[in-house]
Amino acid sequence: MKKLLAFVFLTVTLALAADNYQISFNACLSDGKLQAADSILDEWSRATPTDPELFPARFNLLLNRATSDATRRDSLVDCAFAEIDRGIAVYPDRIDFRLCKAEAASVEGRWSAVIEAVDGMLDHDVENGGHWLGMGNTSLTNAATLLADAVFERLGDIYSSDSRTVVNSALSTADKAAKRFGNDVRILNMAGNLNFGVANNDAALRYFEEAALIAPDDAIPLTNIGYIKYQQGDSVKALEIFRKIETGDYDEESRNIARQMIAQITTPVQNMPEYFYFFRYMPQIAEQVTSAASLLDIKMINSQIPSSNKLHSPFADTDIKVDDIPQLDGEPKVVVWTFPMPKKIPMCRYIAFVADGKGKHKILTLEKSLEDYWIVGTMKGTEHSNFGDVPYPDDAAAFVEALRKKKLLK
Repeated sequence: MKKLLAFVFLTVTLALAADNYQISFNACLSDGKLQAADSILDEWSRATPTDPELFPARFNLLLNRATSDATRRDSLVDCAFAEIDRGIAVYPDRIDFRLCKAEAASVEGRWSAVIEAVDGMLDHDVENGGHWLGMGNTSLTNAATLLADAVFERLGDIYSSDSRTVVNSALSTADKAAKRFGNDVRILNMAGNLNFGVANNDAALRYFEEAALIAPDDAIPLTNIGYIKYQQGDSVKALEIFRKIETGDYDEESRNIARQMIAQITTPVQNMPEYFYFFRYMPQIAEQVTSAASLLDIKMINSQIPSSNKLHSPFADTDIKVDDIPQLDGEPKVVVWTFPMPKKIPMCRYIAFVADGKGKHKILTLEKSLEDYWIVGTMKGTEHSNFGDVPYPDDAAAFVEALRKKKLLK
């Protein structure tokens, strides 16, 4: 996790005022002299108890204390947010209070607080007609730019959280931002990215198309539209878009992406043999997929990823059953895929994806042998090994129990 100290320098700049107390306080804070900063803050609070700059000062001091106190970190950050919330309640038009809270929440990975902060800024921007205040409670002439930049950055942080739950929670906020900044291509694109990230392709397409209308010379929304069209099976339209980018007056990076997509779309689809699927493709998935939740998505892994690589799975999505196996104490997360009863040797009946504690997974398979035994196997790279036979497990849970007995879940 990032240290909050890097964030504090930004907020100090936003809150800086020509006041002796504040200048001394900020100097101590920048030098890491927290005890001296605390003493100055006490004097400052007694001398001018209604100074609005006391709120960001206390906020910054608490965040700095949190970086050096692992035991009380969370509670100190809670106190910092409570302090800046009090400042926002008293001075709701101070945009710097809100911007800094949103950034600190993002640094801490407190995504619900980020969404709440961005939502609050967008709502209050309507309430105050865009008339925001900055340091010293002075009116700002660049508030709309500050707000648009911050909204774009925080939505980008949410997108980078790599959490489907977080992204879903932010979709209404992204839509609100796209309506408020309907001419900002960055925000329209980000709203599209967030929707595309959770498979809301129709909504994503609308945002990308709006962005393309506003900025027809920008290849990014066009590229996104082309990719969604390709994902939706409209290869003709996708090719039309990518060829337009390839031959148009766009940047070289976008033209290269277009060339790659043209090559991908025009390359014939190949059927994956079952052996390749079980002993090459699935081990690669285990190595690359970091989230157990993604392993529950049969359509993505069995159809969408192969399709994007011009491959076709030997199984229909409906042929496969997935089970999220309950963990026992001390056990890693296990997800099991059940396939149709194999007709050939050594194809698989079950594949267990077992978290390795390092952000990857290993696979354990149940394969039929030439001698009519059920063998537990595994793959590492292209090397296959086995752990002997087991009685046939009737379901995924029984397969995991067999793996437990062989001590393969350690």
